[in-house]
Amino acid sequence: MRLLLIRHAEARGNVQQKMLGRLDERLSSHGFLQAQLLGQFLSRQSWIPTHLYSSPLKRAVITLEMLVDCHLEGDDFPSIQIDKALLEIDNGIFQGLTWQEAQDQHPQLCEQLMNSQDVVPIPGGETLSACCDRTRRFIHTLYQIHHPSDQIWVMTHGGILQYLIAAILDTPRVWGMRIDNTALFEFEVTLSSSSQSRQNPQLCRIHRFNECPHLPEEQDLGD
Repeated sequence: MRLLLIRHAEARGNVQQKMLGRLDERLSSHGFLQAQLLGQFLSRQSWIPTHLYSSPLKRAVITLEMLVDCHLEGDDFPSIQIDKALLEIDNGIFQGLTWQEAQDQHPQLCEQLMNSQDVVPIPGGETLSACCDRTRRFIHTLYQIHHPSDQIWVMTHGGILQYLIAAILDTPRVWGMRIDNTALFEFEVTLSSSSQSRQNPQLCRIHRFNECPHLPEEQDLGD
């Protein structure tokens, strides 16, 4: 099974460095260009998807629709399946704020977040354990319902991508990383119940990890 995880193109709020969370914003003009360049890049690759999954938020759906439009003309592409498990992390009272605005409005909470190694819950937000649970359920469901020959595109968000990757790598640790708009993570997974096969790197491969081969280097502007 082949999995291509993609972060959506730049949204309008990303330009203002807002913590969008689940705000449903459309793409910026630069985001439309990013999606077009990615679509052109993917159209030159040797494999096409058999299944498409997307977060319900407009910035994800529009990006995926543009990739489909750029990728092929006349070929029968699968329909997009919307899945709430791919929503961005709900960041509660921080939603829609820049970090500076969050510090101005909630200075004590922001200080805790910056200085504590423990998980600091954000009022009204999603817990990190809930992020782990929903992404692991999503990946486990993919493994259950899809065939080894299936090739899948998954369009989602920078924050929750880190949890999806942890689920694919089957690790309890979640690694923080900078993920640019339209970054690609491509995995090839052969499922087996054998304990020895789980240690065979020929059966599970990482083809791309946090790459933007279609874009010049550019500054990340938030989730």
